[in-house]
Amino acid sequence: GDDPGATDEDAGPVMSAEIVQLRRDQVLERVEVSLHNRSGEPVMVERLRVDMPGFRPVPPVAKDSPIAAGLTVNLPWTYGDVRCRPDRAPDVGPAVVHLRVHTASRPEPVDVTLPGQDPDGLLQRIADRTCLVERVGREVSLRFEDTWTLGRDQGRKVLHGTLLARLEGAEPRDVSEVAGAVMYGLVPDESAGTTPDPLASLTPDAPAARVPVMAYAARCDGHTKGEIKKPFEFLVWVGPPGDDEPVAVTPEVGEATKLALRQVCAF
Repeated sequence: GDDPGATDEDAGPVMSAEIVQLRRDQVLERVEVSLHNRSGEPVMVERLRVDMPGFRPVPPVAKDSPIAAGLTVNLPWTYGDVRCRPDRAPDVGPAVVHLRVHTASRPEPVDVTLPGQDPDGLLQRIADRTCLVERVGREVSLRFEDTWTLGRDQGRKVLHGTLLARLEGAEPRDVSEVAGAVMYGLVPDESAGTTPDPLASLTPDAPAARVPVMAYAARCDGHTKGEIKKPFEFLVWVGPPGDDEPVAVTPEVGEATKLALRQVCAF
């Protein structure tokens, strides 16, 4: 507190915080705040907010998370939008973790502010990646043509369609790979002939390409349908010619395509 005679006890329990990311967090666009309780008694976290310079502010979230003495607990934090510049990622500043906590010995909630340790530069990497994907998404527009044909392949229903790729920027870009979302698989359509490698080469002289694709039901069970947040989030890898680390961007999926896809997995 502001009382000059106050002891450290008034600052709340002794804790430390580190920003980490588990595999499943990447898809969910979140990180984990790994909170270590260094005090001698359990701490109850009531509220969490993380300030991440370079990311747009996100309001605090209510928590009801006990952390036993000496233990570490991961609390998820969805980080929201990165403040991308036109040509690069922002410089991400040090994260600051704001907690509201209470303990059995001090039931009145106190606010605790901790540095969010990020020894591996995780947040900068997330920002770099996000802004790169955003930039590539501006350089190449990707959408599915509205017309799909229902057919059968190896005893299952499939859809034959076309991915339309168009170069919007000045530099050549290759489309190297396609992949499905969770419910729907997506592969190059081999019934249309030999699959070229890369699937498409876009240049200022030949900026548009048609990539034949085949979609099918990948996981069409009740559980998947109940869990899925973004059923139409297909991935298309785009990069400079010869680049061995292309970036996965999501093509635009129109209503006609959504309607067609429901023929192979309805939900």
